[in-house]
Amino acid sequence: MTFKRILLARRRIDPWILAFAMFSVALYLPTAVAMCAVFGATGIYVALSNRRRLRAYLDSPLGVIFLYIFWVVLLLGVRGEWQWQNRQLGFMGLLLGFSFIASGLCLVRQPLRWLVLGGRIGTWVALVAALFASLSFQTAADRYDGGGNAAIVALLVALAGIVATIPVEKPWRYLPNGPFYLLIAIVPVFLSQTRAVVLILPVLFLVEFAICSLKWRPRWRNRAYAAAALGLVALFMAPPVHSMLIDRFATVYEYYVDGDQAHNMDSGNIRLALWKASTIVIREHPIAGVGLRDTFANLERVAGPDLHYIVGGKHVHNFLLQELLANGFLGLGLLLAIFASVLWMVWRQPDHYPLKRCVVYFYGIVLAFGMLHDPFYHEQCLATSMLFLAVLIVQFRRWNMLTPAARRTI
Repeated sequence: MTFKRILLARRRIDPWILAFAMFSVALYLPTAVAMCAVFGATGIYVALSNRRRLRAYLDSPLGVIFLYIFWVVLLLGVRGEWQWQNRQLGFMGLLLGFSFIASGLCLVRQPLRWLVLGGRIGTWVALVAALFASLSFQTAADRYDGGGNAAIVALLVALAGIVATIPVEKPWRYLPNGPFYLLIAIVPVFLSQTRAVVLILPVLFLVEFAICSLKWRPRWRNRAYAAAALGLVALFMAPPVHSMLIDRFATVYEYYVDGDQAHNMDSGNIRLALWKASTIVIREHPIAGVGLRDTFANLERVAGPDLHYIVGGKHVHNFLLQELLANGFLGLGLLLAIFASVLWMVWRQPDHYPLKRCVVYFYGIVLAFGMLHDPFYHEQCLATSMLFLAVLIVQFRRWNMLTPAARRTI
């Protein structure tokens, strides 16, 4: 009876925990990882309590994730790297635990709706926090970093803004449906000055705005297009944004193309040195890689005159090269197969076209970000990606995995 009472109590609080987890993502709070861990821990029992549920798990994108984890752990065993202090082994354990978030959400009736609620509130609060941090006289930081890494914060705010744009039935009065959440998320992203995502969100907003305006009358639609164009031009020409774009993009062109050595391009030189050394090591170990632990030892071995750029690094600022170095071509193939299986699961669903676009935006921006960074070995990014995947699985496959009586509406 006590266990039953606990479950009945969780039916009331789990939706709010899910919403707060997504809210935490937008503000770079560690509670997002903690809540994902709680859902994952409680989901292990649910997933293993029934053979039908376990088979449904293996038949979903999570089955591909299990294959990826098996391959990585197998490589670690062959290399003799099963030590607790091994960072790669720790992340595989984290990924395995997060894989059970979907079954841990079994008491949330409309998980995607609650995730969107947290994303919308979090996006608004992130806007206020970014503006306060940039205007406050108590902080002199040039980039908004949310108390952590500015690039990671930009990615998480962008992901929260994308989730917030997913339309729901009977939206909340003060949190209506619409693409303007992308516009709200643009401000913190611009203040973070993160090259990997700073130009992607405006494009996504224009796409969603154009699709949304198709329902309007032609006269209002044309006026809206003109207003949106003028607004974006004004945004890009605003002195802080204009100077940021010149500093983050124009200087790169002047340094590498025009040969202007007046700019400090240590960030770009470090990346180029890492990528050059990575290709050499990958050619030497194409199938299984060298493992995450020994990556930089091998990079330093082949760096040559670029050694001073590589010493002390933690990742190679490109998820494709990082995966090839850590787990080889087979590991990269399994990692990309995870994204392909998610898109296949969502694309087979009838209707839900706005949600399908948001799924493409979500994982597309993660992959784009990974071209200059490595989001897959960061706890917050990993937790956010797996939380969104878990909610999608519960939303679309719940009648197979948990209960046939689940509502299919958002």
